[in-house]
Amino acid sequence: MNTQAFDVVIVPDFAGYMTQRFEVMTLLFLASWQEFGGHSRDMPLHVACIGEPPDSVRTLAKRVGAHVTVHQPLSVGAFANKLRGFEIAGKTDHILLIDTDMLVMSDIQGLISEVGPDCVAASASFGRCPVPADRWRKVHQALEMPFPTKQVIPLNLELDTFQCEIYRESDYFPPYYNGGMIFCPWKSGLGALWLEHFERILEVDSNITGPDNKISNQPSLATAITQLQQQGVAFRFIPCEYHVCWQHFAAGAVTSKTSKLLHTVGFGRWPSKTNSNTAADEIAIYLQNTLRLTRMLRSHRSWLIRLGFFLTRRPRLKECYRVHARMNLLYEKYIRELKH
Repeated sequence: MNTQAFDVVIVPDFAGYMTQRFEVMTLLFLASWQEFGGHSRDMPLHVACIGEPPDSVRTLAKRVGAHVTVHQPLSVGAFANKLRGFEIAGKTDHILLIDTDMLVMSDIQGLISEVGPDCVAASASFGRCPVPADRWRKVHQALEMPFPTKQVIPLNLELDTFQCEIYRESDYFPPYYNGGMIFCPWKSGLGALWLEHFERILEVDSNITGPDNKISNQPSLATAITQLQQQGVAFRFIPCEYHVCWQHFAAGAVTSKTSKLLHTVGFGRWPSKTNSNTAADEIAIYLQNTLRLTRMLRSHRSWLIRLGFFLTRRPRLKECYRVHARMNLLYEKYIRELKH
């Protein structure tokens, strides 16, 4: 067995109202896997679909050698459905569970060497834990866990983006992770523990939600990782090159040339015309929004800092166009024929 290999899993949702957008995101991911994956393409790739996938997804998945499985939604649906990814038949000792709105930028096979084979690994969330301290302590008490003393600085605060302004002076940063990318050994049992915590937290506080007021999987991910750490399982942060977001490009922390996986957060979810947007529409919308966000990066700072950023932002804006060019290449080479 290749000791550097791991199972890569995405969980697109074709059972809800976002079917068309999930189709576009899945096709872009599969195309990027084929075009830019390098030696990663020798690793097992799984598309664990919630509901029956469209023919276009089955066609491209077969072309790139991905394994397609179909699963029923969990009773609470939405972000919880991602946990179905742990139900696939693993072919290696490790799993990388990622959101569907990812783009492969280059070979990712080195991840296991970066974080270590015995570790659970994740990235800090974009923002801090949204659950107020009193409610979050009650959750930990219900789970019979000591409240963690370590802090995890959210990405927006680390990179000083305008989105951190509301808590920039805070000291409340309990461990909280981005559910968009999780790496772990299968034997760690993270999948089962994550689901258990998800269900138990719902019983304690059913008002813990994420984007669009949907039930979030990130609180239960945080407590599950904390419990594994308390049991002696090592934790590592995923290197930023393996989980790149628009904030990294905007802050100049990472470039497209050094990126491994790009999390295209907001793709297909930003306000747009309808759920019937074409792939070309969504690619154009993504470019306009990343340009807008990049220009706003230091808008919470003094006029002098804003001026300094204005004078140096051109290379960061170019990264938006480089990503757009990749998306267009994937669309023209792989997706256009499947959608016509």
